[in-house]
Amino acid sequence: MSDKRNDFIAGNNLALYGEKIIVSLLNQSNVECYLSTYKRASAFSKVYEMMPDFWEYQCNSIKNYADGKQDNKARYLIADKMSLQGVGYIELDYGNPEMPEVDIAILGEYQRKGYAFETARILFLDIFENESIKCIVWNAFRSNKASCRIAEKLGGKGVERKNLVVEAMQAAGLKVNPADYKKAPATVAYEISKTIFMNKFCDRNCM
Repeated sequence: MSDKRNDFIAGNNLALYGEKIIVSLLNQSNVECYLSTYKRASAFSKVYEMMPDFWEYQCNSIKNYADGKQDNKARYLIADKMSLQGVGYIELDYGNPEMPEVDIAILGEYQRKGYAFETARILFLDIFENESIKCIVWNAFRSNKASCRIAEKLGGKGVERKNLVVEAMQAAGLKVNPADYKKAPATVAYEISKTIFMNKFCDRNCM
């Protein structure tokens, strides 16, 4: 393993390797790469440009996490295995400890290359094997057909959800009138149960 690769994952409690990607827990060694990737890949990237206060809130939360001030989220950088360039991120919100919710995004130039599916598959396998989690919730904009297909491929069952745009802005402490965002993209959540997922992706030796 090269020095560069060692530096990249140095200090991480978790680094998972797939065929194409490395999934690394956010910390001080990769926070700048994470921030750059997050801001460009997020579904709120245009909103961050128009609302600096919203981005500052997210940026501070990410930096605090990297400094060890962890909240109810688990944050991971997704990097290309060969170039070590950040290609996306994945976060799990443990607001409901029994049903963590997923936020995943891949930079446009790296989409449709299997990064999101591979990331979710290896990370969810690790979570289901090592945590007392029975279900993971995958949130997606209904118009994002690729994200919906990945959730279904992972064994997810679709259920209706609230307006994620409003929820995210309210969580940032912004004053939001839900009526102003009625036309925001509709969202759907997929519940990915441990039983169904493990039956699909885990051989009998790890059951």
